Amino acid sequence: MNLKELLEKRNDLIDQIEALTKSVETEQRAFSTEENDKFEELTKAVEDIDKTIEQVERATRLSKIDAATDNVGESIEDIEVRAFANYIRGVDQNITKDDNGAVIPKTIARKIVDKIKDIAPLFRDAEKYNIKGTVSIPYVDTANDNITVAYSNEFTDLEAKSTKLLTIDLSGHLAGVLAKISVSLINSTDIELVDFVVAKMAAAAAAFIDKEILDPTNASQKITGLSNAEQIIYAGSTSAITADVLIKLKNKLKSAFQAGAYFVMHPETLTAIQLLKDNNQRYIFNDEIQNGFSGTILGKPVYTSDQCPVIDEDHNVIFYINPSQALAVKSVEDSVTILREKYATQHAIGVVEWLELDAKIQNQQAVAVLKMSLGSA
Repeated sequence: MNLKELLEKRNDLIDQIEALTKSVETEQRAFSTEENDKFEELTKAVEDIDKTIEQVERATRLSKIDAATDNVGESIEDIEVRAFANYIRGVDQNITKDDNGAVIPKTIARKIVDKIKDIAPLFRDAEKYNIKGTVSIPYVDTANDNITVAYSNEFTDLEAKSTKLLTIDLSGHLAGVLAKISVSLINSTDIELVDFVVAKMAAAAAAFIDKEILDPTNASQKITGLSNAEQIIYAGSTSAITADVLIKLKNKLKSAFQAGAYFVMHPETLTAIQLLKDNNQRYIFNDEIQNGFSGTILGKPVYTSDQCPVIDEDHNVIFYINPSQALAVKSVEDSVTILREKYATQHAIGVVEWLELDAKIQNQQAVAVLKMSLGSA
């Protein structure tokens, strides 16, 4: 009996159950012994068919493994890694294809996403929304929030106060990543080849995501990122950073947002901070130096990114942020395609990844920036 026949049989049994119960309800009486036995028989048959249908559906999701390929005992990930590597080499493999090209196995796609998270901490730690269409995030307009608590007396009406909810809208901006791989590297082992492709894609995507969050290319029309942060500390200089402004920057976040907050800056900016000295030529952050600069300043973790602006006039050079509270990221599409023929004349193959992203500040109180400017906070 095939799946179609099983479903038809099940529907017939359900019709009999409904007819039986309807008769009892219409006559407003209890089941007779014979009717009760019949009801139990029918429901048991339906349950048996449901189990059979489940087994059939599971069987259709399984595929045979050719014993001659020595794949017995391998994990699904091992098999998919081999299939993906062979597809890159041009060897015919059982990889699903659609009108847009090959669909990369899920285990490989997860490797790419995990690698991106390791490289880009802001993307990793932000609050993510995987919803198609525009996502509206409500927040309280604190500038016009008049709700306050005041003393009052019994039998006296409370004075009405008002507040207003605004929204932050996350849309979707399409971006593509192309990695070209030399055919000369194709003869490497399966794991090395797949790891190489994953690393290339991850590095390119991470650099793009970091750039658009920290220093957007076109904030007025594309991803806004952290470009419109409202809590700004001015360095009082266009070329130098002092310990005082770092302390002001850290303390700009309220206590509720300190747990989970960290600094993000360019590697050159971190070097400049590490070299800060007092009037006696002693390093200001001497404790951190003695600990080998284990990745903290003022007791807070420091992450560096090449995509962060360097020290220069009017640049936002340091971000102090609690990303899980401050940053909202929408990430929907994540598709990968292999291009074997397009770059054949270059003795290379192409790997294309398409991303649909948006990133905005969802809580201005959870992020502060240091701006290289003569202005004052």
